[in-house]
Amino acid sequence: MKYLLTIFFVIMFALNSFSQIKDKDELKKVSNEILTYINKYSIVTDSINWKEFNEDILTKIAQLNDIDSNRIIFSSIFNKLRHYGDFHSFYYDKSKSKKLVLNDTTLKYPSSKIIDNSIGYLFLPTHLSMNEKDNFIYTDTLRKQIELLDESYSIKGWVVDLRENRGGNMWPMLAGLNPIIEDGTVGYFISKGKAIKWTSNSKNTYKCKNSNNKIAILIDTLTASSGEMTAISLLGRKNSKSFGKRTSGYTTANQNFKLSNGAMLFQRLPIVKIEQRKNI
Repeated sequence: MKYLLTIFFVIMFALNSFSQIKDKDELKKVSNEILTYINKYSIVTDSINWKEFNEDILTKIAQLNDIDSNRIIFSSIFNKLRHYGDFHSFYYDKSKSKKLVLNDTTLKYPSSKIIDNSIGYLFLPTHLSMNEKDNFIYTDTLRKQIELLDESYSIKGWVVDLRENRGGNMWPMLAGLNPIIEDGTVGYFISKGKAIKWTSNSKNTYKCKNSNNKIAILIDTLTASSGEMTAISLLGRKNSKSFGKRTSGYTTANQNFKLSNGAMLFQRLPIVKIEQRKNI
């Protein structure tokens, strides 16, 4: 099953455990699966000499003396991608992949406060989850906090704090912010001439009294991937402006591919285009 997800790349490329790889045949199979997906979908596929690359990986596998050294193989694959400019694709082993879809009680959720009785402050943390319950809680928490502030005060503007938001699943972030903006297209994924819209829809939930309020988006060097996508979805408004530092630069989507050993490959896909919301 494939699931379009923007997710922040993990230090050391998420090459954390490969206990599922039991022998060279299995390692060869999984490596071939990864290379096939990269060849077909990667944003840098045209830059790679695939005949040479495949032969290099097969040679390394044949020369392994200890199967625990399979880390060498995966590092070789992802180092090649890094060399050609793809810093957003990575591998999650079976245990890590399983954790993504399970309810995670350690996740942090949005928080809010009022500033000077007129400015609604919203903090959006990283959300590394593909679990429906976790995603609903994130969205619902943010929407309810916005509604409470909007109903309790005469809001003149909003501050959306995405500092240190390293990404994860962008959809709960966008859905949670829906009350403060008008419905419609807020951005696109663009890949090989095809466009996939990002839309923000209220779905019969609360809408703020004034959707034209100014929005200040706070960003920093740790704002990455979904955090950046969320900022982009707001920057299409003429009444929005960002403040802070240059972001991490991972404005691409990752599509996940389940591998035969239960692991997942998160493959960097398209670039991003901002939709200018001229109707606001």
